[in-house]
Amino acid sequence: MVNYRHYFVFIRNNYGETMARRTTGVKKKKQKTWYSIVSPKEFGEKEVATTLALDSKNIIGRKVTLPLSDITGDFKHFHTMITLRIKDIKDLKAYTEYNGQNLISDKIARMVNRWKSRIDAVSDIETKDNHKLRIKTIIITRRRINTSIKSEIRKSILAETGKYCEGHDMGTIVSDIFANKLQKALFHSSKNIYPLQSVEIRKTEVLK
Repeated sequence: MVNYRHYFVFIRNNYGETMARRTTGVKKKKQKTWYSIVSPKEFGEKEVATTLALDSKNIIGRKVTLPLSDITGDFKHFHTMITLRIKDIKDLKAYTEYNGQNLISDKIARMVNRWKSRIDAVSDIETKDNHKLRIKTIIITRRRINTSIKSEIRKSILAETGKYCEGHDMGTIVSDIFANKLQKALFHSSKNIYPLQSVEIRKTEVLK
């Protein structure tokens, strides 16, 4: 938007009388610049979105959330939303780091029904590269089960999550989640306690 400032300029007419005339001065705002948002290295450093800013400093730390399918090109990933955090700017490109993910609510609703049981497990993981990652897992059994079996399955999932992630950096863990490797490991570790229908990573959060 253009800001207008009004000025009064004093001039003389043909009769020697002094008159005041209002003039309009225009002060232009600084133009915003488009920056390309680049996915993290583990996602191929692709340009996935754009953002506007007056100054590159204003977008450091900004977060963007988009479907994982926009990065991978695989429609199967449409139900997963990924959050990226801008960490650096170079040549009008905003480089990002992974900041978390979550399943959309429609996906979760389709997994759960009255004839099955839902179990939630939350693990806080210290990664090899000194990040703290919170992993929220959802487990669906084939039939309804009692509280004691739920508790046993939850303990098994928590133990296996810690064991699987031990000694790995965050990039490796995130890549394994999107490749479904962690989910498969959790499924196989607990399927003998009670028949399971599915194990999904419902949400992850980067705490540090």
